[in-house]
Amino acid sequence: MIKEEALVKKTMIKTNYFSFKCDLPILKYKITTDPAIPSNQLSLFYRVLAQLKPQLSKLMDPYQPANTVIYSPVHIEEVVLKAEYENVSYSVRLEPSGLVELRSNDKEARTFMGRFFKVLQNNLKFKQIGRKYFNDQAPKDFPQWKLTVWPGYQTSLNQYQSSIFVNIDTCFKVLRKTTVYEYIEDLMSKFHGNQEKVKDEIVGTTVMTM
Repeated sequence: MIKEEALVKKTMIKTNYFSFKCDLPILKYKITTDPAIPSNQLSLFYRVLAQLKPQLSKLMDPYQPANTVIYSPVHIEEVVLKAEYENVSYSVRLEPSGLVELRSNDKEARTFMGRFFKVLQNNLKFKQIGRKYFNDQAPKDFPQWKLTVWPGYQTSLNQYQSSIFVNIDTCFKVLRKTTVYEYIEDLMSKFHGNQEKVKDEIVGTTVMTM
């Protein structure tokens, strides 16, 4: 008689999902300005905040702004900084306003993790096209076909039960090393001068300049 233990076999499963964890407590700071910047003028708010980047980096590096809040693992007391933008002087006040609870069912936590992960990706200096990132510094050339391939990846944050996971998929960008004129010439030859078919092939394609 075969023992039940003999029927149990461990299986190693590999996946492209990785647990998203942050070991440091993340503090949040409420930002107010004087004169006040309306909530519908976030672009102006960010431009004013950008003037303070050297000072903020000394106080709380790293930090990540999101709307009228700054997130950082660094603790500071309430502080008022001065900035000037387009001949207007602003007083920018940062007030501690608690901790971010990094829980999967918390909307603020998911928003923070999404923004934080995007910052990490931008630090890779890859070329972003849509939601994908490509390493244009390590291309694979195929001169016989006049093609170049950029390796890359795309990511998404997903919730499973009580955890947040990062999904990472590999992808590639195939670039033709031909000019638009050369491409049109090839199409004219392929379709025997039928301009309508050539137009159908060209419309919707993307042209990249190096």
